[in-house]
Amino acid sequence: MDPVNGRPEKMKEFFDIRAESYDGHMAEYVDDYKGFYSSLSRAINKTDKQLKILDLGCGTGLEFEYIFAKAPNALVTGIDLSQKMLDLLLEKYKHKKGQIEVIKGSYLDLDLQIEEYDFIVSVMSFHHFLPEIKLDLYEKIWTALKPGGKYIEGDYVVSEDKETEMLVDYKEKLQKNKVLKDKLFHLDIPLSIETEKELFRQAGFVDFKLIYKGEESGVYSVVK
Repeated sequence: MDPVNGRPEKMKEFFDIRAESYDGHMAEYVDDYKGFYSSLSRAINKTDKQLKILDLGCGTGLEFEYIFAKAPNALVTGIDLSQKMLDLLLEKYKHKKGQIEVIKGSYLDLDLQIEEYDFIVSVMSFHHFLPEIKLDLYEKIWTALKPGGKYIEGDYVVSEDKETEMLVDYKEKLQKNKVLKDKLFHLDIPLSIETEKELFRQAGFVDFKLIYKGEESGVYSVVK
């Protein structure tokens, strides 16, 4: 929400405004910050192979440190709406310049190549979407992974009861403000682990593993 007028903020503008302070904000507000981010690479076996990895909503690349620790020769493509976030990422990892490609845009609209990636990652990004949108994303991710490839997600998670409350609240916001249906706004709709499991099942994934569970955050992986 815009701190001045209390209105929902467009996604790109929200992150552009907060790009410089983003890393510090996440360190302060993600419970067990280091435990959460370090667990994101546990599903990746240490290797010198040139893995192809896609990061959806990469931001400033907080997770890249841990990905490169496991796969130092990986080729990582990051997609984000905020050019300011991407600029900070490239500066932070300039020693990996030849291994990183960034794309400014929405992963909701991006066409992904079939069976292109060994791993696809998303961190603190998908909790802005309703279950039906997430299912579409998971189906797109499934198609873009190589056979046996893994999708790793780290995000806010809530109980089933709180999920129901937040979905009701979100739908009430939609009724009051019709423009929210047509544009990408920064609104939180975290889901429960149980709902995530079901969405992955519907998308065709198998072998759900809960890698990390914080108070209201989780890291989990699934396999194509």
